Formats: sequence, C-alpha cells, structure tokens
Amino acid sequence: MSYELMYKPLTLHSPAQVRAVDCLTIRWLGCSFRPSVAALLTASRFHGSLPHSTALFEVEVEKRYAALLRAAAQSGALPDGRAIHGRILRTISHPSVFLSNSLANMYSKCRVLPHALRVFDEMPNPDVVSWNTVVDGCFLSGLRFDALACFREMLRCGVAPDEFSFVGVLKSCDLGMGFSAHCVVVKYGLGDSAFVASGLAEFYAVYGLLSDVMKVFESLERKDIVLVNAVIGLLAKAGNFEEAFKVFCNHVLASHLLPVRATFVNVLSGIDGFEFWREAIQVHGLVVKFGFEGHGAVQSSLIRVYANCCCMDDAHDLLRYSNSQNVISWTSLICGYASQEQFRDALDVFCHVYHDGTMLDDVLLACVLSIAAASESQKLGIQFHTVVLKYGFGQNNCINHALMAMYTKCMSMPDALKVFQHIGEDHNLLSWTILISGYAKCGSSMEALNTFYQMNKEDIIADSVACIGALMGCTDLQAVDQGEQIHAFLIKSGSEMDVKVQTALLSLYSECRSLNEAIQLFEMMIVHDVVSWTALISAYASLGCIEKALLCLNQMLQDEIKPNHFTFVSALKAAAKLTYPVIGKSIHAAIIKCGLEEDTFIGSALIDMYCKCGSIGNAVSYFNGASKHDLVLWNALLAGHAQHGNVLELLRAYEEMVDRGLKPDDITFLSILSGCSHGGLIDKVVHFFGSMRDDYGIRPQMEHHACVVGAFGRAGLLKDAVSFIEGMGINPGSTVLRTLVSFCIMYRHVRLGLASIAKMVLLGQMDSSAFVLVSNLYAVEEKWHDRRKIRDAMEADVVNLKKVGVSWIT
Repeated sequence: MSYELMYKPLTLHSPAQVRAVDCLTIRWLGCSFRPSVAALLTASRFHGSLPHSTALFEVEVEKRYAALLRAAAQSGALPDGRAIHGRILRTISHPSVFLSNSLANMYSKCRVLPHALRVFDEMPNPDVVSWNTVVDGCFLSGLRFDALACFREMLRCGVAPDEFSFVGVLKSCDLGMGFSAHCVVVKYGLGDSAFVASGLAEFYAVYGLLSDVMKVFESLERKDIVLVNAVIGLLAKAGNFEEAFKVFCNHVLASHLLPVRATFVNVLSGIDGFEFWREAIQVHGLVVKFGFEGHGAVQSSLIRVYANCCCMDDAHDLLRYSNSQNVISWTSLICGYASQEQFRDALDVFCHVYHDGTMLDDVLLACVLSIAAASESQKLGIQFHTVVLKYGFGQNNCINHALMAMYTKCMSMPDALKVFQHIGEDHNLLSWTILISGYAKCGSSMEALNTFYQMNKEDIIADSVACIGALMGCTDLQAVDQGEQIHAFLIKSGSEMDVKVQTALLSLYSECRSLNEAIQLFEMMIVHDVVSWTALISAYASLGCIEKALLCLNQMLQDEIKPNHFTFVSALKAAAKLTYPVIGKSIHAAIIKCGLEEDTFIGSALIDMYCKCGSIGNAVSYFNGASKHDLVLWNALLAGHAQHGNVLELLRAYEEMVDRGLKPDDITFLSILSGCSHGGLIDKVVHFFGSMRDDYGIRPQMEHHACVVGAFGRAGLLKDAVSFIEGMGINPGSTVLRTLVSFCIMYRHVRLGLASIAKMVLLGQMDSSAFVLVSNLYAVEEKWHDRRKIRDAMEADVVNLKKVGVSWIT
C-alpha cells in the first residue's frame, strides 16, 4: 500500500486542536513503537510547555517528528517509520522541506528507495539536503549509476553541492568519473574541506593511486586529526606502511595534533611483518606514553602486530602481565595463533577464556569457529557448535554465519544449509553469499548458480562477493552465457571496476576459451596484479598461444610484479608445450630468483617440463637436489620415467619411494602401469594392478583398466584382454574400448573390433576418434566403400567432426 493511503489528512484549526492531536500522537507512539524509538517520546523536551502560536507549535511538532524519524532510520525500523509518516499526513497538511528531508532520509536508510523518491518528488523546492538524501539512497540501494544521474540532475537544476554531497557520489564513481567529481569539488570551492578531502583520498586509495591520495592530503592548509587518521589508515591498508608512518611522524608527532586511539590503531594496522619490528616497538612506546595501552582497540592492534611479526610469546605476555579482561584482546591473541597455524596454542588460550566464564561473546566464538575452518577439522567445529548452543548463541547471526563458513570450509554443505535454514527469514546478503561461495568452492557449481538466482528472486541485491562466487560456478561449468549475464549485472551496479571482480571475470573468459574478451578485460583493468597476470598467462597457454604467454611473464617481471607459484606453473606448462628446454631453463632461473624453487607444485611442473622437453637428466637432477621429496614430486618423476620408457628406472624409483614410507596413490599406479605396459612387462602390470586394490585399497579408474588392456593388446593376448574387460564388474569406458579396438586393427581381428564398436554405440560413447577406428577397421578388410560412408558420416556430423592435424614443426 502506498503511504498516502495510510491516513486521511486532518486540518488543524487552532492551537488547542494541535495540542490535543499531538498528545494523542505521543500517547499512541509511546505504546506502539519499539524501545529505541519510544525512548525519545519520554524525553523531557516532548513534555515541556507548548507554544501558543500555531506556526510555532507546528515547527516544534515537526522537530519532534524529525527526531523520531532519525531514530527509526538509525535502527532500520521501517514499520515504525511508516507509522510516523502516517501520523504526519494526518496532522500536517504541508510538511516543510526539513521534515520531508527527514522522511526521505528514513526511507533511504531503510532501503526503500521508491518511497524516498516519492517524498522527494512531492517537495515543491528541494534543497541540497534533499538531493544529498536521494543520491545517498541510490548508493545504499546498490544503484550507483542512478546515484550519479541524480547528482548530475542536481547540478543541472542549479543546486550547488555542499561537502556532504560527495559521500555517495565518490563511492559510485569509476576512475574517470571520479576525476570529473574532483573537478566539481574544485569548481565549487570545496577542496579545502577536510570531509571532502577524506572522501577523495579514500576514492584514490581504492584504485591504488597513492600519489594522488598524498596530493589531496598535502593540498589542505588545515589538517585535523580525523583526516590525518583517515590518510594513515588508507596508506596502511594499501600496504604502504613507510608512507603511513611518515605521515604519522610529520603530522602528529611533529605538529600540534594530539594522537587519539584511532591514530594508533591505523598506524599499527600497517605493520604486517618483522621488517617493521623497529617501528612497531616505537609505536608501542608511544602508546604507553599517551596512556592508550589499556584501551581495548589499541591493545588488540598491538596483539595483531606481534602476531604479524611472529612474536606470539610477546603478545601472550602483554595480556598476561597486564591482567587484561578485554575479550577483544584475547580474541585477537587467539586469531594471532591461528594465523601462524599454531592451532593448539590458540585452543589453549580459548580454554583459559572459556573456563574464566566472563569473557565469552559472539566475536570470540566466531574466531574459534574460524580455527576449525582453517584447520578443516569438522569434528572440532561440531564441538564449538555445542558450546554455541549451550550458551544460547544459536540465534546470533554473527555466530550462524561463522558456523556456515566453518561447515563450507570443511566441505560439509548439507550442514551449512541446515544452519542457513535455521536462520530463517533473517538471512541476509552475507548468509546467501557464504552459501553461494561454499557451493562454488566445494565443486557444486550448479547449486551455487541456483542459490544465486534464488537470492535474486527474493529481491536481495547481490554484492561483488556474491557475484564472484557465482562467477566461480560459471567458470567450473564453462557456462560463459550465464557469466556474461552476471557481468552485465556488475556493470549496471557499478562493481565492474573492483579488482577482485575483474580477476574473476578474467578467469571465466580464460577458462571458457573466450580469449578476445579476456584480453579486452585485461587491457581495461586499471591495476594489474599477480592474479590477473596469471589468469592471462594461463589463458594464452591453454589456447596454444605459447609465445604470448611467455611474453606476458616477461612483461610481468619487467613491471616488478612478483609471480606466485600459480604463475610459474602456467608458464612451465607453456614451455613444456613449446618443447624447447632453453626457455624452460630461463623460467627455472626466474623461479630461483623469486625464491620459489622449493614449492611442491612448481617442482612437479619443472620435472614435467624437463621430461616433455626430452631433458630427463635435468628432471632427475632437480629431483635429487630438492630438499623435500613428497608424493607430488615422486609422482612427477615416475610420470617422466614412464613417458621416456625408462622402465628399470621407473621401478627402481617406485621401490625407493615405498622404502621411504610414502604411500602411493592412484596417480602413482597410473604411471607404473603405463610404463610397464609400454615396456611389455605383462607380469608386472598384473602384479601392480592387484597390489593397487589389495594392498593399498585404491579403486582402479578407467585409465588403470586401459593400461592393463593395453599390456595384453601389445602382447597379442586379445582373449585375455576381453576376459579382463568382462571381469571388470562395471561398464567399460570409452578409453578401455578404444584401446581394445586399436589392437584389433593391429592384429586384424575385425569382428572383435566391430563388436567393441557396437558396445560403444550402446553405451553412447561414440566420438570422432571412434569413427576413425571404425574407418580403419573397414580398411583392414579393404571395404573401401563402407570406409568412405563412415568418413562422410563423420564429416557431416559437426559434433564428431575430426579436427585436421597440424604439425608444430615448421
């Protein structure tokens, strides 16, 4: 129902009527509203002497209504706000702009933008506050383009902006529009406002333009402590602690400004490693000097600093010797231990707090639930869940979200869904986002997309994090069409320029082989980080553009962006396809320079690259020189020996691996079976296949069965191969049947080959390679007419059309 139909307007003819209606309103409101709003009604200013003039009385009533609307806006009490609006319509025939602004603000803060715009449209002469309210309302509702459109309309109507006009505007702008907004700031002479400067600094920091942040900051003649704190925090958050510390020294310690607790919290937030240990000690000394050591937020920041510097004993001593009873500080200590993966020490601290009994709150429980998530221990998480229920935190949404995150991290989506359903109608954007991201990370991509669409059906506007989860699902499903729809939504909501969003989109287009879209997106990105470069390198490598992939790696190194192990693995895969060992050695040198040679996955990729480039000696040398030999590295070496046909070295390496106490997995046995099969060692193939099932309890996959069939086939034992397939107990896959057919062609057993092809047809496993095998079977019997029919059928079928082979040798 629209708000104008709630109540019929009532005309007031005398102060006595106004007074009577106001008393009825106060009495009615006092018993109808929730405590946060009703508390205002009992304040003394609502019960003082009332002016005798009707005009003065109406002004006083409007002030009271405005106070009630502010309370409703702050608490998000939309029903209360609607009720107040209804009383206003009955008691005040023509609300002033002041009261209308309060109404629009209430609807904006309660995320009911259409009502806010309706109030705005009914204002005869909206002022700058009115425009600011609708602009901020559009921003809060996620409609960034609409916020910018309202701001432009305000300027077109000749309403000069004030310093509060740019709060939602700057947060809605992309980089180009932000520059334009900065020009508007200068044009209207608002550049000297510390409030506007803070917004501009935050805007430039989002895009990593720290030099522009400092230009805005230095251009101000008068800098208050609030602005200085904001700039320090922005620089620290952006990872430029040196500049943040310089601002702290020059504009706080060396000036008349006195630091407050936010000053120290922001400075300490930038210390993220032992390299800043000296500065950390200095700041700690200043904290003690200015008397902030006992303050909870500052103390917690000190704990985080010691944790980041790997000095957990000092952090523990700080709380123990100060006899701190601040639950936030103890929570920070537990999180610090968890960040260092010292989970047992974290649990010991929790047990101390738990037995104390006075410092248990929702944040602490959410923290220990994150420990269970980080250690992926569902058993521990269930124990914490019982503590949550025991102390009555089961209805706390913060705890419920932590529980959902824990279960998703432990790959237990049914339990996460139960918690989500327990939240009921109170689930919000965060609840949906955790569920979507959990499904995506657990590989349940279809459920992730279904949940995303269900959230949209319930009119909950997705943020960038929820969209990233949905994009992960699209990437896994290769659903580029759905991904493009989400991309369009991100453009409309103004979140496309978010670096994490762009990286997710880049991964989507790269994995879906939409190389042109990936390149366009990469070129549009303002900031190219290691993740975006890695996604582009991976896209080039997977699509066969090897030279471009390696050029990207070279450009990345020239831009002084340190590659991670994902980057080098993608580059090594590209070098392996190029089969040119010199390129691989250059990448190996870059890996050593970056200090990543000991990484397990890089080591595996290095061995694979050297083997595919024909340098098995370099692969063995790297393996022998590695300090840590885990199963991944052993599997890479075994696969290399199998590829090169080094059967004796393969078996010797396998025996050495087992002697060292490593338990082989299915990948290990795939290399062993493949190597022995190609080496003609049938007895070894049968032995290892049986050992795989009987000794290690590994269920053979189709690839393992195909290796055994291949061993029998190479020896000409096709009857044994058929007996083995019949004894599998499951339908043979296309890999197994194709292997059998290929040896039928070799030994001219056409009938057996055709029977195998018929089996593939029944199982729906026909593809282009199967058509080629049928064609070759007919060629064995010189049935050229039938062979031509098969070829024509294959060429007419777009799905089974065989790609023309092209040699890479030119």
